[in-house]
Amino acid sequence: MKFRCFFLMASIAMFSSPSSAQDLTIHVNKKGKVGFVDKNGTEVVKCIYESAYPFSDGYAIVSKSGKSGIINEKGEVVLPLKYSSILPWSGNTYLVKSGKLQGLASKDGKIILPAKYSYISKPNCYGKALVAVGGKATSVGRKQYKQNAKLGIVDKNGNILVTPKFKSLYEFTKNMNGVAPYGGGLAMQGDLFYVTDTLKTDCSYLGFNKNYSTDKAGVMDGNGNEILKTGLYSQVMMPCDGMVRYYIIKNNETYCGYHNLSNGKKIEACRIKSKIQDITFITHGDFAGDMAPVNDGSWHFINKEGQTVRKDYKGIKFDNHGLWAALSVSGKWDVFDLQNKDIKELSDYDDINFPDTDGNDMIYVVKKDNHYGAINKSGNEAIPFIYDNATGVVHGFICVNKDGKWGVVSCVGSKIVPIEYDSILLPSERSTTDFWAKFNGKYYHFNSSAQKLSSVGYAAVSNFVKGIAHVRPADMTLENTEVNRAQMFVPNTVHKDIEQVDIEKSKDAFGILVNTNDQVVFSLPVSTLYIGDVFNNLSKQNFRNLNKSEEKDILLQVTKENRSYDLKSTLSEDEWNY
Repeated sequence: MKFRCFFLMASIAMFSSPSSAQDLTIHVNKKGKVGFVDKNGTEVVKCIYESAYPFSDGYAIVSKSGKSGIINEKGEVVLPLKYSSILPWSGNTYLVKSGKLQGLASKDGKIILPAKYSYISKPNCYGKALVAVGGKATSVGRKQYKQNAKLGIVDKNGNILVTPKFKSLYEFTKNMNGVAPYGGGLAMQGDLFYVTDTLKTDCSYLGFNKNYSTDKAGVMDGNGNEILKTGLYSQVMMPCDGMVRYYIIKNNETYCGYHNLSNGKKIEACRIKSKIQDITFITHGDFAGDMAPVNDGSWHFINKEGQTVRKDYKGIKFDNHGLWAALSVSGKWDVFDLQNKDIKELSDYDDINFPDTDGNDMIYVVKKDNHYGAINKSGNEAIPFIYDNATGVVHGFICVNKDGKWGVVSCVGSKIVPIEYDSILLPSERSTTDFWAKFNGKYYHFNSSAQKLSSVGYAAVSNFVKGIAHVRPADMTLENTEVNRAQMFVPNTVHKDIEQVDIEKSKDAFGILVNTNDQVVFSLPVSTLYIGDVFNNLSKQNFRNLNKSEEKDILLQVTKENRSYDLKSTLSEDEWNY
């Protein structure tokens, strides 16, 4: 280990009480050797080491002859100097490395995990980490991975929760691109595009595979107990309300069913007379409360014993407040709760739209007699039934249509945007009250006071996020520059034909940034691929006004994964190597 952050200290001879380890300071003698002195300059740990970390909780990492160990405040070696490196891992636990192998040790020198593992990730916010044995080091972009390793889970105290024996593990979450390869699973091994080197969830349940293929997964709990065995299930879904939804493709038929985690019993929900190649639609749904919806030609609901409790529906909707809506054969909607209790006040309408998930007003947009209005949960009219069409409530606002034009009203029916626009883009954040309204092919900016804030119309817009929107001016052109071409491609990919990209034909993907005061906060064209990275850079600078050179530097920085360059050199367009 090479650690050169040393502090020189002059010796001061004076009587004092014994110093604690926290009072000890790294000291370098005239020969360049490292030790520790107390606050009076008295040598406590002899200067015999080549490098050292400061003391922490009575212990310090030291190195000699290229090997690292741990000493206490008396200078006694508590962990032998035999490791290639020692690094802080979690709390009072260190990550120790012996060549290419890793292990865990406590600060007082006790071995928690011997250095026999090929990889140990940092613990996540739930105190759990990925641990691997074997495998071959590989990389994607600048990230290092272990390919073909066997994986397991370790907690922050070094206890092995899941023995590292699985060739593939899948967390029930999505990757950065919103892809859910295992019905909601993020792969930690297998296809490198889905690989992660750390954990995100609490690992209560994991998908796993003993092979390297991306199908035939099983399900285990956070202690490594196998609940659904691999090899049988074509696709497994995240456990919900104690039930695991699964699909089995066999003999050109698709079997849809559930596994009850509490008693181990399986329920065959339905059988589809075809082979589903890509399960991206609802053939049946997860349990919510006591029921789950199943589609075998028409929708019905089953309980956890597999018994049908409702049947003969043409469509369903679910409200995150805990309500189901089901379209009956009569064309009316039945609304009921998770315990199968009818909500008559909301039922028998031609259409119903639930409020948004965090809405406080609990206003339901409904249709009756070919007109749309709104009611509250008690069934009382909140907005008169005078509109030809209407959307559901989004953050307290409703888009309404009359005579082919759109506007916005509040949950109490007051007009916010006049009903005279071709389309409306409602806010995506509850704290945002700024709208986009489209007229004659351009988008215009409104606020909740029905005030048109800008006469500038844009060809394309995005919602305001923290007061910033990505917009494309109608007259925007793009120069065929390296920075613009680089923004056309996803990071960590190789594109040899990048010089032949026709930027102007791809201008729909580019735009500038404006705030809710219609001020431009980033004037250079930014691709939708990099808007998040640019936004984060601006946020760190409190969205101050930047000059063109500063804006260009940001774009060069966020697109750096698309090129190779000498890290010691000055980054510029001239150094790009596609």
